[in-house]
Amino acid sequence: MAEKITLKDVVGINKILATKGYNSIKELQTYLEVIGEYIDDTFFSQDIIVERLVHYCEESYRFIDITVDKPLKDLTKKNMHDYMSNCKRALEKALYSDPEMFNFSIFVEIKSIVRYFLEKSYKYDSLTNYQSMYGINSIEFHQQNETFKYLYTVFDKFTYIARHLNEKYLKHKKVDVSELSLKFFTDFTKDISFLTKDVAHFQKLCDVIENITYSKAWHYIRKLRNTLEHDFTDPIEKYNITFSIELLFIIIGRIMLALSSTLKNELEIREELERLEKRR
Repeated sequence: MAEKITLKDVVGINKILATKGYNSIKELQTYLEVIGEYIDDTFFSQDIIVERLVHYCEESYRFIDITVDKPLKDLTKKNMHDYMSNCKRALEKALYSDPEMFNFSIFVEIKSIVRYFLEKSYKYDSLTNYQSMYGINSIEFHQQNETFKYLYTVFDKFTYIARHLNEKYLKHKKVDVSELSLKFFTDFTKDISFLTKDVAHFQKLCDVIENITYSKAWHYIRKLRNTLEHDFTDPIEKYNITFSIELLFIIIGRIMLALSSTLKNELEIREELERLEKRR
């Protein structure tokens, strides 16, 4: 039986990625697989992180309708910070330290949005400070909310880009996809399937995304987004969603990591789209 991957392992990989201390792309891919497995187990197969996030919302009288079991041991905010910050750093190094990672022209805007978030998170204290609470009249409150909402748009970007490519190149239909009602968790994988390496890699991508979208973490993020968009925000209360923003990034980063290993490379995608274009 393989040894369980720990946060200490992820910290060690962070150091290797930061210095590019790997000898081959194959070795790099092995490290990325370890990061992916750790994130899957920690954030999607278990509910301990989400239980704390729901609890933090309730402390501000913001109630997220998700049932999670009480963990045997409560995580402190310092524990949460360690999990979130190290996984955030691992994904950042995995996706941006090598220019060949997630090097897809079809998703160039998504990579730019995520990079913008990362750069912004190092510039504004409100996006890393998990201890201070912010009222609705504070700049920090709005920095957090607008960052969460903008980063969340990545799911629609993925979904509508995939449908556009599918309709244009595979089905040869001229469709205004902006008029369609699409959902990431039901539409993305089937629409992007024609650009995966093969059937086995398509199934691997489906498994990763299904694991995410069936998790409590996914439902928490979706429900929090709806709360931020539609619910009344009590001006008496104070809020902090730093950890929730980081969880949202971790979900997106995990999807980007999966796409990097399951889609054809940039040249192959270009050739495939050109081949399909000629079949019109």
